Amino acid sequence: MHRFFDQNETIILFAHGLVFFSLGFAVWIQRRRASRLVLTNALIWLAAFAFIEAFAVWGQVFVPIQEEYLGDGIVDALIVLRGLLQTAAFLFLVQFGLRLLQLDPRTRRLLTALSMVAWAALPVVTAAFARSRGWTVEDWERSLDATARLLFLLPGALLAAVGMWRQRGALAAAGMTGIKSYAAAAAGVLAVYGLLGGLIVEPAPWAPEALSDRAWFDYTGLPLAALRGLAGLALCVLAVKLLEIFEVEAKQRLDALERSRAVAEERARFRRDLHDGTIQSIYAAGLHLEALAMRVTDDEMRHEVRSVVADLNTVTDGIRRYITDLSETPDTAAGIADRLAVLSHEFAQETGLEVRMRVRGVGVSGPIPDGAGRHLEQILREALSNSARHAGQCTADVSLAFAPDELELVVRDDGCGLSVAAGGGGDGHGLRNMRERARRMGGRLTFDGSAGTRVVVAVPLDSDVPAPLPIPRPFPEVIPS
Repeated sequence: MHRFFDQNETIILFAHGLVFFSLGFAVWIQRRRASRLVLTNALIWLAAFAFIEAFAVWGQVFVPIQEEYLGDGIVDALIVLRGLLQTAAFLFLVQFGLRLLQLDPRTRRLLTALSMVAWAALPVVTAAFARSRGWTVEDWERSLDATARLLFLLPGALLAAVGMWRQRGALAAAGMTGIKSYAAAAAGVLAVYGLLGGLIVEPAPWAPEALSDRAWFDYTGLPLAALRGLAGLALCVLAVKLLEIFEVEAKQRLDALERSRAVAEERARFRRDLHDGTIQSIYAAGLHLEALAMRVTDDEMRHEVRSVVADLNTVTDGIRRYITDLSETPDTAAGIADRLAVLSHEFAQETGLEVRMRVRGVGVSGPIPDGAGRHLEQILREALSNSARHAGQCTADVSLAFAPDELELVVRDDGCGLSVAAGGGGDGHGLRNMRERARRMGGRLTFDGSAGTRVVVAVPLDSDVPAPLPIPRPFPEVIPS
């Protein structure tokens, strides 16, 4: 068995790299699909890890072949590049885990910055150490790889496993209970991969022989590359299953579009019925009463009849306003931008709070969800009110950005900050209402009150959804007032 695996080591390494390349490619081709879930938005980091891991593993096949044809300097450069690629792959896995955990933005940025600094410093530190010890480039690479596996791969895989396990709740809340089990299985595979790839390392000058992959092979008879490849294959299959989230969300959006179309058609029918039937009947009754009032000789009776006519006119005006509300046009990117700009200007005049607003991407926006303008207005008003009440003397910056697949509203102030409880989270109502409005648009809201306050609303837009069917316009108003 040992001899068989030794003779086919090149094939095993190639298959190992191919599995991870397939994983990255499967996720990458879905990168432009809109999604409201943290899991699917974070998968792009897993794709980056898988792509770079594939090239790093293939480098273990490619570089030895080139040693017979290239000079020592070029081969050493290829070995250095291979080591840097391997550590970069582990760094992306750490980023994937951090995003799955849904940490608050400040903590996530801090941990991301620390991991990047550690990743940049690791090759320099190990190179200095290798030079002082007189190691070869191969010794440096093995030392770099072993250290990176312990510092990045092991914690990154375990963070991703924990984050994937936690995402089961979000999947269940989104009505995707069938996909929930795949997330649980992926969490288990990530944990196994972290142990296989992070605790057992290549023979390094400083690493104990008992922790090396050669000792593992001698003891078990199974090459570690094959086991890591099998874990990658299982992760690839599970990732493809998790990508069904996009199909489920597309179906949910299509169902919502169908419901919206049905509601629009029903509203159009109501408008026609109210206009052609109810208003005309009320108007005819009013004319009849007015004619009756002209024939009545009793002044008191005439006054009462005309009072009834006035009440009927009031009812008619109310029905006309209702018809106008039913005829409200769908939200557009330009319309939302104008409404929020007016709200910001009026709020600044009423409260004295300096509000600066910036709008981007109006011309490239995807379809806007029904009612998004009303919800965004209320969220912006609540966020500005929090800044005016709690942040002290400050400036509020409002950023509204449209893209083909997402709408993002960011409200930030440079005040003294605001606790979650003060902002209405927990037992309060303000932040909870804002989050509920974001949820009704199919989006998500994040809040950070540690240094100033920052409210971010991200709403996915899907430019691939079919256009709604044309809605009949109401008949023109012909009734005299």
